[in-house]
Amino acid sequence: MSYENADWYTDVSLVDDPHAYFDYLRQQGPVVKLPYRDAVAVVGYEETIELMLDTEHFSEINAVTGGLVELPFTPKGDDITDELEAARKNIDFADQIVAERGDRHADLRSVLSRLLTPSRLKQLQPQLLATAEGLIDEFHADGKVDIVRQYGGPYGALVISDLLGLSDKMRDKCRRLLEGTLPVPMDATKEDMMKNPLVPVGKDLFGLIARRRIANHPLLTPLRGLLAHEDILNELAQATFPDRSKPSLVDVTGLAAFLFGAGQDTTNRLLANGFKVIATRPDIQAELRANPKRIETFIEELLRYDGSVKSGGRICQKTTTLGGVEIKAGTPILMSHMAANRDPRRFPDPHTFDMDRPKLKEHLAFGRGAHTCIGAPLARREVATSIERLLARMGNIRLSEAHHGPEGARHFEYEPTYVLRALKSLHLEFDPL
Repeated sequence: MSYENADWYTDVSLVDDPHAYFDYLRQQGPVVKLPYRDAVAVVGYEETIELMLDTEHFSEINAVTGGLVELPFTPKGDDITDELEAARKNIDFADQIVAERGDRHADLRSVLSRLLTPSRLKQLQPQLLATAEGLIDEFHADGKVDIVRQYGGPYGALVISDLLGLSDKMRDKCRRLLEGTLPVPMDATKEDMMKNPLVPVGKDLFGLIARRRIANHPLLTPLRGLLAHEDILNELAQATFPDRSKPSLVDVTGLAAFLFGAGQDTTNRLLANGFKVIATRPDIQAELRANPKRIETFIEELLRYDGSVKSGGRICQKTTTLGGVEIKAGTPILMSHMAANRDPRRFPDPHTFDMDRPKLKEHLAFGRGAHTCIGAPLARREVATSIERLLARMGNIRLSEAHHGPEGARHFEYEPTYVLRALKSLHLEFDPL
């Protein structure tokens, strides 16, 4: 197909094979001016790292919207840093933690980090195992499963619920609400995004956290024994920033909801991408069964080869040069973790899945710098636990030919989003063990 005028943000023809599109761009160089939106794509590994680390010349304010960002002013001159920050409240989704910067970003991150300490994740491990076993029980006797809908989606939602310490009732509600959700579909309007199930989840979380904050008010000290909840949400309600100031309820609720938005779907999609490999590579499936310790290595190569995140956004705030290309202030940047991870200058034979590849963990699936994914340790635990338990209870895992066609004529459908590498479904057949 012709990529000459293809638009990454709206062209659904790029969804099934984004790697081919990035190969096309990379032939022109590691940094490429795009024929739309006055945007620039960064597809080289070293250049992507430079972009991620350079907070002087590039802003994360459009991390969610990328090239679709709509600035409420017309950029003029070679430095729009101050104008950009002044307009933050009028830029869609610029209040998300992934789009924040500096002290504000560090403050918000400090609150989330309390939920994701090594000791907390160790305490969560029995629940990760129990959730995996419970979901497998639901389809195990059938000998078939859509790993996206029946396992990955609910698993991610339930794990985040457990991380937040939600009740069984709220846990089940989150599972129902988040079933089949998709962040940032290509054809979504702002109104569509506000109908996202994360909105009612956020409202519920707001109420739960607000009640806990009220219960800890000094005027209610005599009643604290009756009103207070000694749980993880209570810790969030009482959390402070490093300078001892208190985040607003909107801040704390936004962070809790963000965990669902960022943690639930990415884990689901990574699992599906992983089982696509496992189901089509009997040699790899056999190796993982024979040596479960190789699962961690498998995950690192999976993150490089076909990680969940396809792209994020940056915007040039101060005119600069990257990869030999001048980028003017106000230029939106298509930053692709996926493209960087298949740069042949860094990863020889990049389109081959190779678990013996040197320096596996140098992929950029979780980013670099201040915005390195804070949930990476949890994601690795979730996926490793899931693969281990699914392999232990599902023998001879194979693709359903009825859904994906016979060998040599496989077909897969992906969700129409520029953010995630997201299979719509992955139908597997297996021998129950």
